[in-house]
Amino acid sequence: MVYFRTPWEVVNGMWSARQRGHGWVSTYLRQVGVPRSTGYRWEGELRWLAEFGAGELERVRAECVRLRAEVACGEAERSVEASASRARERALILEAAVLGTSDTEIARLVWTALGRAVSHETVNAVIAEASRRAPEVFARHFAGVGRVGAADEIFLGRTPLLLVVEPGSLLVSGLGLGDRRTAAEWEPVFATMEDLERCACDGGTGVNAAARAAGLDVQGDLFHGLRDAEAWLSRFTATCDKRLAVEENARAVLKAATERKQRQDAASRHQRTVAEADAALAEWVRLSDLWTQARGAFDLVTPEGRLNTPASAQATLRTALAAMERTPEGLSLSGKLKPVKDPRFFAHLRTLERDLSRLGLDQVGPEREAALGRLVAETVAWRRRDKDPVSFLRAASTGSLADETELAVIEAVDRAVRSSSSVECVNSRIRLVQVARKRLGEDFLYLLAVYHNMHSFGRGSVREGNTPAELAGIVLPTSDWIELLDYDADEACAVRDPEAAPSAPAPPADRAKTAA
Repeated sequence: MVYFRTPWEVVNGMWSARQRGHGWVSTYLRQVGVPRSTGYRWEGELRWLAEFGAGELERVRAECVRLRAEVACGEAERSVEASASRARERALILEAAVLGTSDTEIARLVWTALGRAVSHETVNAVIAEASRRAPEVFARHFAGVGRVGAADEIFLGRTPLLLVVEPGSLLVSGLGLGDRRTAAEWEPVFATMEDLERCACDGGTGVNAAARAAGLDVQGDLFHGLRDAEAWLSRFTATCDKRLAVEENARAVLKAATERKQRQDAASRHQRTVAEADAALAEWVRLSDLWTQARGAFDLVTPEGRLNTPASAQATLRTALAAMERTPEGLSLSGKLKPVKDPRFFAHLRTLERDLSRLGLDQVGPEREAALGRLVAETVAWRRRDKDPVSFLRAASTGSLADETELAVIEAVDRAVRSSSSVECVNSRIRLVQVARKRLGEDFLYLLAVYHNMHSFGRGSVREGNTPAELAGIVLPTSDWIELLDYDADEACAVRDPEAAPSAPAPPADRAKTAA
């Protein structure tokens, strides 16, 4: 018995058997081993195909192709939607992490916001992957920005962390996590900051030694240098307030006394307390005036409106200290101020004098010192209200002598940084994250720095709405810090791939540094 494999052969045999006469179809189907119902069904299907023709078949096939395409498109849309959902999840995890949220709270936040259940291991893996990219992104766009920096050591538990901040924009331009506060630990941090020329440091020997080894002009930090004296004056103010309160109490007792003996004792005590309060108040007024004089010695402009110089500033400070030392209280206050007699605390005045020395009389007028003093005072007042980078201001300059003079004074004022207190602004953000996440690795600290440099200030009359990168004049390929992490990673992969390198996008301008 022959078994046919195709319906067309069976139907063709049925047509030949039908030509021989009645009954031959059934005989033929028994011979080929095909049931009659199957044979007639095949014949009906092939008759339908013959009646409707190949055109209908092509239409059906085209419809099948269209349906398959719709199915594939739906799968692609679902894939894109899933990818977008994962991107939102990743962005939410990273934003929460740099804002100071624990892994447990991040997992709960993702479930509440996106309805997705993620484990702590997934959250940690996302953060670790982004943290690995952060050092390269930081080194490419932010490391060493600016000629002037403020450096200070902070502590994450017992681990020291060195932060270098550009004072005008509060941009983190250098950081390093070390085991000890030695010069060997901090030298690599300063070595990567090629454009840095001057740095304001506190009294840490390791930081100062590392900065000098890098060839930087090290400047004393007035924020820490004057802090002890200011704290002592605050305590002395509280002492004067207590003596005034004692004197007020003695006056009340004198008014309430009725007997002669009581009134005599109360009057004697009142006179004594009045004398002590008056002496303390007079001493407080004297020391406050001398404190203002000593602190003003570090201003860029003298009270007379002339440009301050290191020689005149040191003479003013010596005069104020000598006047303080006439009384025991003043001797205590002068002892707190003796560290700032070091010449490095006057480095900002030397820098200002050097930067303005190239301005001639034709630029500032015949009264050179007085005119420069007015320009510097006006620039300092204006810089407190406006932090636009010098590169933007230079682009808007008309090129006139007045504009060039003003730009030179602005650059000089921006470089005359007096303290490293700007580091405390960044330190306050790191502290909040440390409280929640406990242990911060160096890669995660770089991630925090990238976020800080590209995150807009939420308040402040001067910096509100601007990012540190914008205030520092840095040109970036994107304004989103997570996109910047991905952009640099994709570009690095394209450069490493020799076949993909010719088609890779042109690298953006790493940064446009300010002249300050």
